[in-house]
Amino acid sequence: MTKSLMKLLAIPALLAGAVQGLHFTNDIPVNSYYEVGTEFVLEWVPEARTDGFRLQLSSFLSEPIYVGPPTGPWTGPQYDYKSQTVDLDLAVPFAAGNYTWVVEPWDNRTGSGWFYSFAAYWDLGSASPRSFHLKPAE
Repeated sequence: MTKSLMKLLAIPALLAGAVQGLHFTNDIPVNSYYEVGTEFVLEWVPEARTDGFRLQLSSFLSEPIYVGPPTGPWTGPQYDYKSQTVDLDLAVPFAAGNYTWVVEPWDNRTGSGWFYSFAAYWDLGSASPRSFHLKPAE
């Protein structure tokens, strides 16, 4: 009984090692701005594994647009964030440690009214560093 209990207790520790999250190392300050036309190097702690993750970039309004009142007893007002998402790469290697994106806005989405955010997705999880704004090229 004790051996099987010990094996059972070891499973969470093994799974925790297998599903360690991606750790981004960029220090993106709150309300930071990145200039259009420059390179943004997204960095993370490289992992000794051969698979990869899907890297996406999203853009959305800082303050949503009111669309309408609640549609049911347990819902709040309806808002539109004008969110758009694009896949930057479907298989970024965990071992790479970085990904370079040339800063380009979508539909002139620059300034404090718009946020951009990276997100990494893989079979067992996801991770995302802090959102940021884009500053138009001068």
